[in-house]
Amino acid sequence: MQTVQTHASLTATLHPPQHDARGQYACPPHLLLRAAACGQQPMVVAAAAASDVLQAVQWATAFGLITPILVGNPTAIRESLTDLGEPDSAYKIVPAIGEDQAAEIAADLVAAGEARILMKGHLHTDTLMRAVLDGSRGLRRAARLSHVFAMHMPGAARELLITDAALNIAPDARTMTFIVRHAIEVAAALRIDHPRIAMLSATETINRAMPSSIAADAFARSFRDEAESKNCSISGPLALDVALSAAAAALKGLTHDAVAGQADILVVPNIETGNALFKILVHLLHATAIGVVLGAAVPIVLTSRADPVEAKLASIALACLLSSPAPLEDFVDPG
Repeated sequence: MQTVQTHASLTATLHPPQHDARGQYACPPHLLLRAAACGQQPMVVAAAAASDVLQAVQWATAFGLITPILVGNPTAIRESLTDLGEPDSAYKIVPAIGEDQAAEIAADLVAAGEARILMKGHLHTDTLMRAVLDGSRGLRRAARLSHVFAMHMPGAARELLITDAALNIAPDARTMTFIVRHAIEVAAALRIDHPRIAMLSATETINRAMPSSIAADAFARSFRDEAESKNCSISGPLALDVALSAAAAALKGLTHDAVAGQADILVVPNIETGNALFKILVHLLHATAIGVVLGAAVPIVLTSRADPVEAKLASIALACLLSSPAPLEDFVDPG
């Protein structure tokens, strides 16, 4: 397969004829070009037979991002590849029966050093994460794993990060430390020079009847020194409008807040908030949700099953940029 050589040819390839709403989504060309410059990286896909997953893998392979290993039902994988016009001889296929075995084999391949990226195919997230977190494989690199969405919105100058919208349900302060650290790592990969971190609630003041406001204030205070050491700013609690709108921030007297009105990272208080927020952006604003999990030995591409192929492709590209070994700070337990 040929890799993409120019920005123009890449952009043209990213917009094949489509006849439904998915044609309104886009994979950022700048992200693909940077990922392609890293060279092809081995990526294993757990439960790889679904056509949308294989379409993303096909594109990522053609663009020179990855060398794929497909784990799952060989007959189903070959049938889907045939439907895509792809020869199965171009792909390494590893047989597996059912979700559990597919997840376990994929995790084993990562543990053996045969893959530097792990991608979730059509299987349940908890099935995949159970295999990753099995202590016998030694794949955990942080005390807590967390998920980050980089939302690419039409016309926006840069991606907006949302965490954690897919993995940690109701994070405590200890878990939140890793959530924010991983988000900062993603921001660095996306070349956001000074990430501004908003701890979200429904208010900008502490409300004793609103636990999220108390937790946001406490965490922002406790993390401030670390944020400054990493050339970041953090503030909370902040309501969503104040985090994103300079006009709203000014109206509420927060013009001197380093984050208000210009947040790059939105840290949600629970998974329900994050899940609703990213799906609103996807389904109402046609944002592309670029999703990865950090804290394991390799980045994990984890998107929603309903996400378009473009989101899966962009997530693979981001994982390529993040596939270097985890920084030492990930091993620090904040207690």
